[in-house]
Amino acid sequence: MLRERLGLLANRILNDDAFGDAVAHLCSHISTAFKQEQRLVRALGDFGAFATVMCAVGIASVHGGQFTLAAVQAVVVPRGWASGRRTRALIDWLELENTAQRHPPGDDNRERPWSLNGWIISAIETLASTYRVAASPWQTLPATETPAEEAIGTGVLVDGVSWLLRHAQDLPFLSEEVRMFLGHAPGFLILLDLLSAAKADACDATGCMFSRKATARAYGVSRAHVTAILARAERLKILKRNGPRIVLSDL
Repeated sequence: MLRERLGLLANRILNDDAFGDAVAHLCSHISTAFKQEQRLVRALGDFGAFATVMCAVGIASVHGGQFTLAAVQAVVVPRGWASGRRTRALIDWLELENTAQRHPPGDDNRERPWSLNGWIISAIETLASTYRVAASPWQTLPATETPAEEAIGTGVLVDGVSWLLRHAQDLPFLSEEVRMFLGHAPGFLILLDLLSAAKADACDATGCMFSRKATARAYGVSRAHVTAILARAERLKILKRNGPRIVLSDL
């Protein structure tokens, strides 16, 4: 039932005249958020990291602001999104970056509670607000929304994403193109930058200008890493490299 409902909603959005503006908004604002806080590339930059953090946030929202590593691993590890070792390493790194906090264990030391706070929560709220603005043409919320209601709406969106991750078997399959970019940090952001460049006036049949050096610097990764993502996308016929220009396929 959920798959059918999401399919109907997706088709409605895709065929709406406002869809192009929504995509442009996401391309601009999501990339900007990651460029302003490069730690997000490691924290949320690929699907495994994104799923880990969003599951932690969602679980914490219904358990007094706390989550356990075991609860997060129970969602992401069986689905192959991230290994147990990687989820632990990510939470440990967030602790080093002063945005994850350990709490005293209860009766079972294996179930040590954690909480997230600080810049990671602020960044997630910013990203959620960005998606809410992009989706505003299809929202059914009252036009006269108070700031408190807006905050609640953002929280509901975050909880909804976490819920969908925990019920992934009900989700539509992602396209091969999206899966490829989501599998590499900052692949999704590079995809958004490519889409944004393709919509620019300077883009023509020969493609659009795309600087690997500038992209690598913006997201705090190596130019070789950016080149590897583009090369894999070219092997999958998602794009074609034409010197310093990129030609995106119709897909």
